[in-house]
Amino acid sequence: MTLRRLDIPASQWRRPDVAAVRGVLANVGADPARARVWRGSVVLSFAETQDGYPYLDPAIAAFLQDLYSEIPHLLYFLDPHRASGALDSFYAAVGALCQTEHGVWVLWSDDVATAFYQALAAAAEFAIKRGDDWVAVVKGYEYDEIQTRHAEIRAILIDRGVISA
Repeated sequence: MTLRRLDIPASQWRRPDVAAVRGVLANVGADPARARVWRGSVVLSFAETQDGYPYLDPAIAAFLQDLYSEIPHLLYFLDPHRASGALDSFYAAVGALCQTEHGVWVLWSDDVATAFYQALAAAAEFAIKRGDDWVAVVKGYEYDEIQTRHAEIRAILIDRGVISA
């Protein structure tokens, strides 16, 4: 798979102005075949950040919050590999990241879990509408083979009427 890096200049993330990223992904997403090729291949890169970990910057978190608000299925396009920052971008968007002297942590809560499952379900629904495999989308964000997110996302999709029980 080819990774596609979307470079986001500081002039965009400091405002926040998501128009360029939204435009690229809307263009790609409009063509189901092209969307399937781009699934799980996008890495967001923030220019001119103070350190190597941009997700704690309040301006970047605001940019990500706007991006997820405008593109609820964003996880469909993002590379789910931990090193790519897809999950960190989501946690930053919902205000669930904090830093201590021991590192950066996710402040997991029921609200964060609900928001994450809804975002992942939006990605799965987008996959279904593009003729793609929603299970593969969800599987990309699994944390291990024993505890999966499949059942939670399937239940949401059934509740939304996207798939049948």
